[in-house]
Amino acid sequence: MNRKQEIILWVGLIVIQLMIVFPPVGRSQGDSENVGGPPDSSIVTGWTQHFGIITHDYKNIRFVMLAAQLIIVAAVTGGFIYTFRIMEREEDGH
Repeated sequence: MNRKQEIILWVGLIVIQLMIVFPPVGRSQGDSENVGGPPDSSIVTGWTQHFGIITHDYKNIRFVMLAAQLIIVAAVTGGFIYTFRIMEREEDGH
């Protein structure tokens, strides 16, 4: 593994750790917290989008969205690691 691949791997791992610490959480539209202003929720799902610390909003974590984010970041990280591999040439005798 070369230096660029190591950097990409570490960046990918840091992003995954941040996504786990700050997962996407949602609350239903009928929360009493949003009484003062207009709800900033999705029209389709009715969920209000927030990002909270996992220990604070652990009951409202949107696990499907978190899993999708983790899969996408892992795939992109793996793709970059594969792209930045050192190709051995036949001229080098390898």
